[in-house]
Amino acid sequence: MDPLSLYIHIPYCIHKCGYCDFNSHKINVQEMDAYVDALLREIAFYSKPSADNRQVATIFFGGGNPTTLPATQLIRILETLCDKFDVSADCEITLEANPATIGPDFLQDLRSAGFNRLSVGVQSFLERDLRLLERVHSVEEIFLTMERARSAGFDNLSLDLMFALPGQTLADWDANLTKAIKINPEHISTYNLTIEPATAFYKLHSRGQLVMPPEDSQLEHYQTAIARLTEAGYRHYEISNFCKPGKLSQHNMTYWENREYLGLGAGASSYLDGARYKNWNLPSRYIKEVDAGGGAVESVERLEPQMALGETLMLGLRLLEKGVNIRQIESRFRVSFMEVYGKTLSALSGENLISVERGRISLTKKGLFLADTVILEFIS
Repeated sequence: MDPLSLYIHIPYCIHKCGYCDFNSHKINVQEMDAYVDALLREIAFYSKPSADNRQVATIFFGGGNPTTLPATQLIRILETLCDKFDVSADCEITLEANPATIGPDFLQDLRSAGFNRLSVGVQSFLERDLRLLERVHSVEEIFLTMERARSAGFDNLSLDLMFALPGQTLADWDANLTKAIKINPEHISTYNLTIEPATAFYKLHSRGQLVMPPEDSQLEHYQTAIARLTEAGYRHYEISNFCKPGKLSQHNMTYWENREYLGLGAGASSYLDGARYKNWNLPSRYIKEVDAGGGAVESVERLEPQMALGETLMLGLRLLEKGVNIRQIESRFRVSFMEVYGKTLSALSGENLISVERGRISLTKKGLFLADTVILEFIS
């Protein structure tokens, strides 16, 4: 039986950034203890009927900003997970962190409790960019967090960086990459700023008050990231992600390979037995639902086989080296890959957008820079 991954959502933030469309809510001190209590009850609710004795290979605490909770509460959640589920001895346990919420002893306590991977939302090493993005941390706090993480014994650090910001020059982006490489984290994620509906940035953009750089400039930033990071010894293993040897994000591989995971907390999503489940977003509603019945599912979507197949291809093509294994796809979905996608493969191969070697499909270098267009061909 395949292992299971767990996602834990902590929805609280000091401030909701203008670009953010995640389920995040302003810190509510009076509510947060009740939220953790509800989360522990939801963990207990799912541990027996859904875990099915499957070993847990990865745990990811995301948000929001999980480090708005005290270390004692985060440790309490992790200890409950380890008590209620069969957590593997080498389980990757990741915590998202905001540099503005990391105190002197905070990371030491978490590392001692079993957290072994830290994902830090840096976004930029330039104060001007941080102000634009409405980040609440300073550049100084970024470096301080890195020092504290290493001192606490974290040997698996990941940094998030954002490129193609309004007004950001190629020299600015190159300076960000230089600083990130100097810190020498095991993993770096680079994301193109996108304007999502229902965000503050979307409103500014629609009024012409936030002007995005042209597409050719965005591509140049992306190409620079690939060149600089691979030259520095990072493996470009997924469209937006780079890692040192053996340090890819095991948890995110669960998503990219479209394997099963259980999401716990307000707004968390799960993928189990061919269906997607989503919890209520509002923390107060989540607490109420858990108190009433143990779970907090708002909606369930059972995927038709063709849709599940398309999603698996869409996600798998993001993996640049591994790509999509045709035989595994055929075994999992009981289809003839060539009957379903033969014409698509032929057309994309003819344009040198994908390669098919040793039973695997992957993006070519040309296809990488047109990834969205290529992937759409498999799900349209």
